Amino acid sequence: MLIPLVGKMFPQHRKAPSHMSSLIDYRSTMIYFISMSTAINSNHRSLLRHYRDNFARHMLAVSIHLQSEIMNALTVKHGHSQLRINFEPYMNLAGEHGARLSDIATRLGISRQAANQAVNQIERAGYLERTPDPQDGRAKLLTLTEDGKSMTRQGAREAMQQQSRLAAIIGEPALDDTAKNLATLSRKLGLFVPDSIGTHSPLVSLLPRLADTISNKLMELTIASGHPRLKRSFGPVLIAIGPHGGRIQQIAEYQDVSKQAISATVAELVALGYIQRCADPDDARQLVVTFTKKGLQLIADSIAAVQTLKTEFSLLMGKAAFVQVTAAMAEIYRAFQLESDVFGQPYGDQLDVIIRNLNRELGPERARELAERILATTPETIREKSP
Repeated sequence: MLIPLVGKMFPQHRKAPSHMSSLIDYRSTMIYFISMSTAINSNHRSLLRHYRDNFARHMLAVSIHLQSEIMNALTVKHGHSQLRINFEPYMNLAGEHGARLSDIATRLGISRQAANQAVNQIERAGYLERTPDPQDGRAKLLTLTEDGKSMTRQGAREAMQQQSRLAAIIGEPALDDTAKNLATLSRKLGLFVPDSIGTHSPLVSLLPRLADTISNKLMELTIASGHPRLKRSFGPVLIAIGPHGGRIQQIAEYQDVSKQAISATVAELVALGYIQRCADPDDARQLVVTFTKKGLQLIADSIAAVQTLKTEFSLLMGKAAFVQVTAAMAEIYRAFQLESDVFGQPYGDQLDVIIRNLNRELGPERARELAERILATTPETIREKSP
C-alpha cells in the first residue's frame, strides 16, 4: 500500500507538537492520511501492489543495485576514482585489439558525435587512447591503456562475484536461463550484447542497457497517456515516494545527489500537481512529499505502460521465457531487499526467500531436519548449550 494504516502512522504514545503553526500542519496531515488511507484501502490496493511488484521495477532496481556494487568496488577498493558507469560499453567494445569510433557508435546505436564525447571523457580518465590503425594509416583505433586493461580485469572479477551472488539466490541453471532469455530480448530490441564472462552468462552486463531501454519506453508511453510535461529527471523523486511518503533528505541520499537538486525536482512536481508537501507525522518540524490524486493517476498510467511493455516483450522473447525472467527478477529483488527503505520489507517476503534458499542449499530432507530442530529449540536449551 502507498499510504499506511493510520494506527501505524500515529501510535497512541506519540505527542503532538506544542507550537501552534506546526500543530495546525500536524492535524491537517492527520486528516489527509486518514482520508487517503480510507480511499486507498477501498480503491487502490491492487493498483499500488502492481506499482511495486512488476517486472520493470524489479529489473531496474536489480540493475541499479548490481552496477552500484561493482562501481563501489572499483572506485573504493581498486582506486578508480575517475571511473563513470557509462564507460563500460566503450571499453568492452574496444577490447584487446581496439576498435574504430564509427564502429563503436554503430554497435551502440548512437551518433558518432555522441560516442566521441563519451570517448573524450574516458581518454581524460586514462582508460582509452587513440592509436594508428595498422590497416589504414589515416584512421585511428580506440585501444585500452594499461590502466584500462587493469580496470577491465578487475571489473570482470567483480562482475563474477555478483554473478555468484545471483546464482546463490536463484541457482545457476535459472541464472543461465535468465541471461540467455535477456540476451534474446536485447538482440530483438537491437541492443549491444556483450560476450560471455567465463563460464557464466553476463547478466550483470546485459541489464544496464535493457534498464535504459525500459526507462525510455515507459517514459514515452506514460507521456502519451496524458502527461506531456513529464520528464525523466522526475524519476528519482517519484520512485522514492512509498507508503510513508518521501523525505527530501532521504531521497537525496538514496539517489546520491544533492538535496538542492531533489528540492528543485520536488518543486516542479508540486507545481504540476503530482505531489504535495505535508508535515511529517514523525517530526512536525519536517516535511514529507506524498502523491496527490493526480499523482495516483500517474501511477495508474505508468502501470498501464508496464502492461503494454509486458505484452511487447512477451511477443519478442516468447511467453515462457518472459515468465521465467519475471520470476527470477522478482526473487532477486526480494532477496536483496531492494527499495525496502521506500516500501518497507514485509516479514513474509524475507521468510519466503530464506525458505527457498535453505531448500535449495540443504535439500528437502536436511531442510526438514533443520525445521524440526528449530521447533524443538527453546530459550532453555540455548542457554544449556551456551559455554
